[in-house]
Amino acid sequence: MKAKDVMSKKVVTVERWLILPEVAKIFEDKVISGAPVVDEEGTVLGVVSQTDLVRARRGASEGVPLYYQELDNSARSFGFHLEEMDKTRVEEIMTPGAITLDCETPVETVAKVMLESRIHRILITKGDKLAGIVTSMDLVRALIALAKKPRRIRAKTQARPSSTATR
Repeated sequence: MKAKDVMSKKVVTVERWLILPEVAKIFEDKVISGAPVVDEEGTVLGVVSQTDLVRARRGASEGVPLYYQELDNSARSFGFHLEEMDKTRVEEIMTPGAITLDCETPVETVAKVMLESRIHRILITKGDKLAGIVTSMDLVRALIALAKKPRRIRAKTQARPSSTATR
């Protein structure tokens, strides 16, 4: 089995200039946990994940999540909760570069690279073009599919002694 057999061909990408709430919304809407970051020409610049969003939020808020910070303390007396919009851009928190493998790469190699690199997604290329993405969930699905396949029983042909044979 090769990367092309398990990859998702519809890759959701995000632009480097998007702000973090926009990326979080994309992740939620598309039910994904990360995406390649591309420039205006579609060239892959890096990868951004939910983990990056959480880390950025923690660092920017000094331990207090931004959604608990108030712009104006007087808002509390009226029961309003005001939230300052996070203007951090994807390019500020993404992991630059990306691990890519060719679509003909064996799935075992894809899994090994993910494990050794401690990552959850690998971009799959055909030539120098982005062809798909393999996530850890894609590998789990492939493993389940393999486990469900009926095993072929190979009939062993054994030479049987002839009844007329003498010793």
